[in-house]
Amino acid sequence: MGDMTVSKLYFLSLMTLSYIVGELTHFLINTTSREVAREVEFGEKSCFVNGSFVTDEEEDKERFDCSESKNETQCGSEKHCYWEYSGLGIQYQVLAGPSFILVFIFSAVFLAILSDWLYDKLSRTLMLSVGTATFSTACLLMGLAGQYWQLVILRMMIAAGLSVCRPVSGGLIAELFSASSRGVANGIFSWGVYYGYGLAFVFGIYITRADVLGYGWRAPYVLAALPGLVLAVLLATTVKDPRQKDTEATAKASSDGRAYFRTLARSFLSPSMLILLLAAFFRHTAGYCWAYNTRLFFQTYYPDFDIGLWTFSASVFGGSFGVFAGGFFSDRLVQVLGLPSRLWLLSACTLLAAPLAVGTLYFPPPGAFGCLIVYYFFAETWFAVLFTVIVEIVDPEVRSTCIAIFLFLMNLVGGNLPVIVAPLRSYFNDYRSALYLVWPGFLTISAFIFLLSSLPLWIREKKINKQYNVNK
Repeated sequence: MGDMTVSKLYFLSLMTLSYIVGELTHFLINTTSREVAREVEFGEKSCFVNGSFVTDEEEDKERFDCSESKNETQCGSEKHCYWEYSGLGIQYQVLAGPSFILVFIFSAVFLAILSDWLYDKLSRTLMLSVGTATFSTACLLMGLAGQYWQLVILRMMIAAGLSVCRPVSGGLIAELFSASSRGVANGIFSWGVYYGYGLAFVFGIYITRADVLGYGWRAPYVLAALPGLVLAVLLATTVKDPRQKDTEATAKASSDGRAYFRTLARSFLSPSMLILLLAAFFRHTAGYCWAYNTRLFFQTYYPDFDIGLWTFSASVFGGSFGVFAGGFFSDRLVQVLGLPSRLWLLSACTLLAAPLAVGTLYFPPPGAFGCLIVYYFFAETWFAVLFTVIVEIVDPEVRSTCIAIFLFLMNLVGGNLPVIVAPLRSYFNDYRSALYLVWPGFLTISAFIFLLSSLPLWIREKKINKQYNVNK
């Protein structure tokens, strides 16, 4: 880790902090949906218990369960119930999913191609700055929105801004850090997902409850946006793109359209990349299945348990340490066993995570969260290792584009396939069984496919070593 200089660590810190704020703005709607829906008025309505209604103990035992009410008339006939927006429904699903995912995946590919094609003309640090300013401004404006269509447009802006982070930062990290510390650097950067996701629960639940200055759910959106605006200024003014502009071959390749797309096709359509993509489909579907259903699962089976700080702790401590450890140990292994060893580590950690996912679903809290913390430690090694492998097996001039296309396809499948939980739940007539199948089930499948993806790399390395020994 000799190339971890102060200036590089500062650059990495800015990229990581920007990514944390971006993921916070991404997931905030998932933890504030009910409060937002009730003020802006969108989505489905349901029957809820009126907490201020006082009854004696005998009445309490016999009173009607408000959640069983299917319409406003039946709900209104019970004194202790009230009919209100639930934060669910098709409008919420559009706001949380398609309005974000579709803009995110297409923007990521477009901006990454622009970044690689205009290699010697376009500053990637400026792109990161503009992206950070975009999602931060959109988040702030969501805190001021008064209509549903405004929320949809602002979610699209958050997606467009956030789409810059992973592809462009991945290319920058590959150029800033050598193979001996690249995994660790990617691991630190990947903290953005876990800190952002964890903080979304803290901001969405606790800051909303605090009702800061009487602004309720709007306060967390404004507070989440402010650090991003500061980071956007720092990215634009205090760091520079490390591209080596004196490399004539790279500049020539980036300006030659046909050569660029030939290089892109050769890099992305290699056997290892295609098998990695298949593994990522299963792994990402499993991860999003749990992310989309975390709060709903505990609300269904353990409605009285406060999951806010537990979820934050599991994501931040388990996830951030796991992704760092994955990068650190894969950097050590690659020096001894070569590039395929990164994928061997990834496969082993993913396989170990599957029974811990089963434990999270099976045990009641807080035991479930004990399993979840350890699960995150093993499971979340995947992000740092995966993207480190990608930047090491593709040509330098198409790194950002390959990452963006990979993310595009991975999110297109993994971001949308978790909808199968609903029909599976109906088929099994059990929410937990549906989650068993998609979460730990898909994790196990991905572990074996990650192992398979190492085979072409292992064969290639054996050929290179054999040729080297012959030439000696």
